[in-house]
Amino acid sequence: MRYTRLDGCRAWLTYGQFRAERLTEILQDYGSAEYVYDEFIGGHEDVLEPYASAEQLAMLREHAKPDAMHEMMVTMQKHEMRIMSIDDFIYPDSLRDIPDPPPLLFYRGNPDCLLGKCITIIGTRTPSQTALAATDRIAYELSRHGVHIVSGLAVGVDTAAHQGCINGGTTTIGVMACGLDVNYPVGNKKIRNSVLNTGGIILSEYPPGTPALGWHFPIRNRILAGLGKAVVLVEAKIQSGSMTTVNHALSQGKEVFAYPGNIGTFWAEGSHQLLREGANYFTSAQDILEDMGWDQDAPAPAKEEKEALPPLTDEQRIVFSHLSQGEKSFDQLCAETGLEPSVLSGALTMLQILGMIKSLPGKTYIRV
Repeated sequence: MRYTRLDGCRAWLTYGQFRAERLTEILQDYGSAEYVYDEFIGGHEDVLEPYASAEQLAMLREHAKPDAMHEMMVTMQKHEMRIMSIDDFIYPDSLRDIPDPPPLLFYRGNPDCLLGKCITIIGTRTPSQTALAATDRIAYELSRHGVHIVSGLAVGVDTAAHQGCINGGTTTIGVMACGLDVNYPVGNKKIRNSVLNTGGIILSEYPPGTPALGWHFPIRNRILAGLGKAVVLVEAKIQSGSMTTVNHALSQGKEVFAYPGNIGTFWAEGSHQLLREGANYFTSAQDILEDMGWDQDAPAPAKEEKEALPPLTDEQRIVFSHLSQGEKSFDQLCAETGLEPSVLSGALTMLQILGMIKSLPGKTYIRV
């Protein structure tokens, strides 16, 4: 795996532990992380003084040392970790639209699954057996209809959601509140490996070596909410991390579904509170599919019969990204993407074969 100097500078800048809006401001004011790094190590640390506390400057100073930079890149190489910017075409459009999108994201795995239909499933780490079974069943059925499940890789509901999605044959997405090289939660490494080994992706805005601190989770949860077209709450207390994800979803204008659970039980109080406040009631994946308008999509073949789809090319990703803005003609896409007509035609054909777009009369195209 090869890295550019810009990759290293972007990764270094995240050690400042800036809030998303402040990091965005830095990158917009100076143009690139590479410029900031060069100024910082060139004796002009004051370039960041208007944006950073003394503690943040000290952290960046420590990680800017050659040995520390080398160790960071070795760790990224070892764990096959990459970094994307909000300006990159592989960056998910669903996150660009939230109020405070992370300007930089570390990832392991295949970013193509971020392009599909996504539902976020969340809930307690200590669910009832009924909730575990329901989560697995719902994730499996959604997956069979081509829906990618987003969750937080924790034990309990998260693990059941990821595993159900994997069993259904669609790739799944995990979002961590620590560095992607950190074994957290301890003992749940198996599901992280399963996500990656089946073509999914794991994301974090935190750099290598960053531990899972308590205040990271509420911040991380806006990404969980942002990646999904809707958020599904299975079981949680009213005062819980899952409910912060729900609050992020509501502020982002997302649909929220609440699984009713057993009335009067400790862990069902969050769902019942949301249902009283107008959340979508559901008892099956079919309910979610109908409410999202996805019920016309036929279930995929059984997992053992399903052929793995090839990863998207750069050209296919660019075309798909441009279609996020709505219906476009061939000529519009040709002008906006800069692709040669023959290359564009090939990309459109493959995206139709993959079921990601469809053609309309007048040689226009739209996402499915």
